[in-house]
Amino acid sequence: MRWDVDRFEKSLHRCNGCASIVGPASRPYLSPAKNAVSRLARSLIVCAACFLFVNANSAHGETLSAKDRAFFENKIRPALVQHCYECHSAGAESIGGNLLLDSSDGILQGGQTGPALVAKKPGESLIIQALRYHGVEMPPDDPLNETIVNDFVSWVQRGGQFPKSIEPNGPAGIASVAKESPLDREAFWSFLRRRDVPTPMIDDTNWPRDPLDQFVLARIEGAKFTPARDADPATLIRRLYVDLVGLQPTAEETEDFVADFQIDQPKTVERLVDQLLASSQFGERWGRHWLDVARYAESNGDDGLGRNASFPHAWRYRDYVIDAINRDVPYDRFITEQIAGDLLPAESAEQRNRQLVATGFLAIGAKPAAAMNKLFPMDVVDDQINTVCTAVMGVSVACARCHDHKHDPIPTADYYALAGIFASTETLYGLAGNEKLTAPPTALHELKSTWDESQRHQPTSASTDFPPNYSDTIDQLRPLVHAKLDKAPGDLKVAGDVSYTAANYAKVKNADLRGALNNAEDSYSVAFWFKNNTDNLARPITAYLFSRAKLGDKQLPGDHLGIGGAHDKSRSGKLFVFNGNQAKTSIVGTTVIASGTWNHVVMIRSKNRVRVFLNGQLKPEIDHEIAATFGDSTEFCFANRSDKFAPLDGNLAEFAIFERGLTDDESQRLHLASGQPRGAAPATVVLAMGTRDKAKPADCKIHINGGAKKGAAVPRGFLTAYRRLSDEKDPSKFVAANYSVNADESGRRELAAWLTHRDHPQTSRVMVNRIWQHLFGQGIVATPDDFGLYGARPSHPELLDHLANRFAEHWSIKQMIRAIVLSRTYQLDCQTSQRILDADPANRLLARHNRRRLDAESLRDSMLQASGQIDLNPGQGSAVEKVVSLINWPAGEATTLHRDSNHRSIYLCMLRHAPPPELAAFDFPDAVSIAGQRNATTLPTQSLFLLNSPFLVAQSSALANSLPKAPLNANADSVPGENVSDAERVTMIFRRALRRSPTTDEQQAALRHIQAIEEKLSPTVDDAHQRQNLAWASFCQALLSCNEFRYID
Repeated sequence: MRWDVDRFEKSLHRCNGCASIVGPASRPYLSPAKNAVSRLARSLIVCAACFLFVNANSAHGETLSAKDRAFFENKIRPALVQHCYECHSAGAESIGGNLLLDSSDGILQGGQTGPALVAKKPGESLIIQALRYHGVEMPPDDPLNETIVNDFVSWVQRGGQFPKSIEPNGPAGIASVAKESPLDREAFWSFLRRRDVPTPMIDDTNWPRDPLDQFVLARIEGAKFTPARDADPATLIRRLYVDLVGLQPTAEETEDFVADFQIDQPKTVERLVDQLLASSQFGERWGRHWLDVARYAESNGDDGLGRNASFPHAWRYRDYVIDAINRDVPYDRFITEQIAGDLLPAESAEQRNRQLVATGFLAIGAKPAAAMNKLFPMDVVDDQINTVCTAVMGVSVACARCHDHKHDPIPTADYYALAGIFASTETLYGLAGNEKLTAPPTALHELKSTWDESQRHQPTSASTDFPPNYSDTIDQLRPLVHAKLDKAPGDLKVAGDVSYTAANYAKVKNADLRGALNNAEDSYSVAFWFKNNTDNLARPITAYLFSRAKLGDKQLPGDHLGIGGAHDKSRSGKLFVFNGNQAKTSIVGTTVIASGTWNHVVMIRSKNRVRVFLNGQLKPEIDHEIAATFGDSTEFCFANRSDKFAPLDGNLAEFAIFERGLTDDESQRLHLASGQPRGAAPATVVLAMGTRDKAKPADCKIHINGGAKKGAAVPRGFLTAYRRLSDEKDPSKFVAANYSVNADESGRRELAAWLTHRDHPQTSRVMVNRIWQHLFGQGIVATPDDFGLYGARPSHPELLDHLANRFAEHWSIKQMIRAIVLSRTYQLDCQTSQRILDADPANRLLARHNRRRLDAESLRDSMLQASGQIDLNPGQGSAVEKVVSLINWPAGEATTLHRDSNHRSIYLCMLRHAPPPELAAFDFPDAVSIAGQRNATTLPTQSLFLLNSPFLVAQSSALANSLPKAPLNANADSVPGENVSDAERVTMIFRRALRRSPTTDEQQAALRHIQAIEEKLSPTVDDAHQRQNLAWASFCQALLSCNEFRYID
């Protein structure tokens, strides 16, 4: 925040909250206590008092924010419709207790017992008391589940507001939503095809530096104004640094830039922009912007029972985002990987892993863990639908879960067309087991909880001794035969009539099982480990890892069933299931088995169906019906091969035969329990959050009123409104291409293709608007997460389409940012004429730049940078990953996970409902839902943070102690490089904190301030060095809290 007066003394007395000047009676003061270093001069304390006079608006007089409206539509309206409106709405046959709950007037007026709601006071609200069965009991039959009640509590705490759309005098619902009638073009502008708009004519043709400038200048000239002057180079370099990398330039970098700027302005700016875009800090800055949209967090959030389930592997998604932004992954690919990365082909294991981690976008949302009822799966689906649609298209579809959308052209059928896609997707949370709980584990941990991202074990030894827990797990499943290979190579005898020799494919005999199965066609399963040592594709290589056949030594007969591995041009190291009957069926998998890796295989025969699990994951491409082939065969062959092919060199380890088909969970348990062969290198098993398709994708049935009762099924698909909103010149031409969903997949791949089609009207508009917002403080559309009927209209619709069309050509985020920051519009000064300020206080004409407060992360990182304590190395993993045994966080536990870290803020532990306090104080999002635009609040807690935060006190002290000091004894000799005058030290601190030297007046005011603090401390602090350190730390804290430090122009 800039000091708007020249005199430093006045600036110290300037209130950071209301920008008023405190009277002369307010003199620097420091409490003479041991914690004196944690308190500023009294001039700063006054700021907190000023904050307390900020009046809150009446809850029902405010305009409902997009976030609050989404909360109402997603959480409150469905519950009211399902549980309350039968008796408490204008349409009810008989209004119970004269209470109406379908409007704000009705709920505030209340019924026979008085107002049902007291805004922001749930404890005093009768509706909450009734839902909790305290006195009146509503609904009368059964209480609502705890999650719904907590939603109502949150709603009342937010103010208990109703959207205008359901008020009696508000606009009616869109009657044409579910019909094929035309829709209003102005109301539904964002659903329409982008227009190729020519750049407008302007008078001052020398002013623009980019075509986008012409659109801005045309509006300014049309309003009979002139734009502000260009920002000075010192202001511009700081703006670029903060906007692009979230850090501050040094005083030396600023001075060099100013000097070069005077010689060649365009090249100097371009060179700096390119340097910042290429910096690794760019991805950390802009990756954080996307994490707001992705509702990123490392825990599930408080479930109302004092538990906060950790997501110990969510950080991998964070790192994926940072890396993708730094590599400038095209935005269409970026979106596709996050929606359907697990379904995309990959050229390498690294790419495959990256794509799998990307789908954490769908998995990291908050889950209603306290309400694991039959609606839980649909609640997860609802979060995924709303996240994808809001993040990518700027349209929330969640309220269509219960009824046709009240605002936008989205019928309920469209919601369930999307729901079928995500209901056919399995969400994997990457949760670890909890053994040290002091409260019951949350039901979330009962879900499938692990995902092997890498699918690889990498031993360096051929040892085949497995850990005891694997053998124990096998024995718990009661195998018919369990071959524990305690010796290798060599002969081994096991229970029954099975014999096994060595572990090399070429030397293994048949394992002959006689009389164990009553019927040769009964269900059975086999489980084993194998390692492929072959990496030679010069000739066909085949090995039968397991088979069941009538006869056999090395040459298998014509009738057999089994599973094998091969290296040839068609199979390239992939598993396959073969059926040697007359049909000669062979089903080849898609996963390449890398050389030198151990892999766990489970083959399940259930009657005529064969399924295969590889490393704990069902391979859907090896899940087929196969005809019976065995007759009365009783032979099981392990590690055999056909003489027709060269041997596949490798090792086979511990195996088991079961006389039944194992369940999916049992197959996964075997893999997780096994670890890897003893004597091998540690297993490279990486867990992550993500998704995969279910084995049997299916369409979703409409849930009547969003409840458990189901109606007709809706084919999987996308929003139908685009089919009606056609191009004006060619009505037969759809706005967005339509893709049919593959019946054998969830449909996520097609959904991603539809969303990222170049002609999709919303995808590129929404993203360029998000970019614009982060560079100007406000988007061209002021509601970045709502491009619908109740969202804001664009201030410059032609400019928005111009930028969206440019963006969709290459989908490069860096190129779009570069074009904008090199424009004349971006480089304008914040100061302009009073005439323009009066006519356009919100700056919708863009005739000037907007002054903005540093966001929470940039403020913290800038403080660390000024103190010299910042660690710019990328954070490794997460502290949450190291404490996965915690799920219910004891008091104070959650906040200790990040305090010792001096890494950039993006690497701090981000726990839902327990964020880092230095971020939470400054409008850090709660990660419960999408936060495309953060709140900009002015609260007493922010001033108190600047006064008392241990973090800020520590940085102030570090800044003060990092610079040379003047000798305490004025007669002492000065040591070059070690001792400086107090005036010189003030200059050094100014340059570190504010990147400039102080004026003479500022320097003198600072010295008087420091002297006054030392005098105040004299009666209670005997040590002269301690008094000096406290005084200088107080001065540093004043600089790190002032307007100039906390705001950018």
